[in-house]
Amino acid sequence: MRHRSFLLVACLVLLGTIPCEAGEALLSPRDLKSLGYFKYWSLDLEMDRGGYVRDSYRVDDSLYVVSEKGDVFSLHADIGLTRWSRNLTESVYRIFEPQHFVSEGGAPLVAIATTPRFFVLDRYSGDEVKDMTLGVSVGTAVVAQGGSLFFGSSDGHLYSMLWDDPRTNDAIFLWRTMAGGPVGATPHLVNGGEDIVFASQVGEVFDCTTSQKILNWDFSADGAIEGEIVVDPENVYVASSDRSLYRLDIDSGVPRWRVRFPEPLHAGPVVIGNMVFQYCDTQGVTGIDVETGKALWNVGSARDVVCRNGDRVILIAGTQLKLVAADTGDVLETAEIPPHTTPIQNTQDETLYLVSRLGTVLCAKPKGHPYLTPEVVALAKRELHQAPVEEAADEGEGELKPRLPKRSEVLDWDDPLRSTTDIPPLAGQTAKEKE
Repeated sequence: MRHRSFLLVACLVLLGTIPCEAGEALLSPRDLKSLGYFKYWSLDLEMDRGGYVRDSYRVDDSLYVVSEKGDVFSLHADIGLTRWSRNLTESVYRIFEPQHFVSEGGAPLVAIATTPRFFVLDRYSGDEVKDMTLGVSVGTAVVAQGGSLFFGSSDGHLYSMLWDDPRTNDAIFLWRTMAGGPVGATPHLVNGGEDIVFASQVGEVFDCTTSQKILNWDFSADGAIEGEIVVDPENVYVASSDRSLYRLDIDSGVPRWRVRFPEPLHAGPVVIGNMVFQYCDTQGVTGIDVETGKALWNVGSARDVVCRNGDRVILIAGTQLKLVAADTGDVLETAEIPPHTTPIQNTQDETLYLVSRLGTVLCAKPKGHPYLTPEVVALAKRELHQAPVEEAADEGEGELKPRLPKRSEVLDWDDPLRSTTDIPPLAGQTAKEKE
């Protein structure tokens, strides 16, 4: 696999103290002010070989921008500095949303799946830890914990693997389980990684253990599940082509409420705070109360949620950003963005991100947020390729280090129903010795 580095021409906008030479203005100062925001930083990514931006994601403290040429740029989400950039695949292959996890030794890593390959990289330096071919058709982002990874496939299975087997220094399949149809929604680890929730496109939602694929519960919608599912510590939110949005109890899979729409739902929901936002083709975006399932309002021209700032929500509608009252859905302000410019959806905080097709990235903060200063930028540069202190803390402090199940917990070698992809004991070797 060929890896390349790419020049990132960054223009930090320190509130006018440093002039910005950005390729294009994605929002005018007047429009930003009308939305209650100001320009915090902006930069231009140099798209290699005339490429353009295909996807962009906010993941924890990072922004990931993916070009149609297979290039991935990792940016410091709050400061706008580049951490690393590299080419992972050719233009014909899809790059799924990166997923952060922590190795068994406590190293902060990022897992990135492409259609044919899988990469584990150091989250902050971009250094390669593992590059492998999975051998099956990948249909979702890969989620990982410790030495285990999980992904859905278009062949109708959810797969579990060890991405770095200590005996072979290679990836090996642990198990696979049938989902009844293609798995196109990213799976979610829950209960501290003990269980995993996933959905198939035929309308089935499953919760099973990560160690032995024991089924905890399943739920059947009356239509296909085409979009992503949303999972929090207590709920699973699922949109179906049966024209319904479901809120399921995470412990039992029993529906807590169901909201019906006039048309099939092809996109997944978005959950921010006490509200669920759902797009429907003929109804636009509907705001729903999380607890009651009551539809509070809808904005017919909107197609998705960008971010939420307190009691206000920003929606995208064509080439317009609409500032909406979260409780009533009243449109308070409207701002125009250039064609071929898309928001980077942010459910973590109130920051507004935009990225253009040609690679200009804008970060805007709400009015009243402290300005970006040269001192803050200088400090961020020194620590750009290092994990934050809380992630490098000893066990019991900061971010928890996921535990990899022991081999004896992962496979029962005498189980007649175990997957054919499991590696059997060597000739003359007992199951105990193999473990």
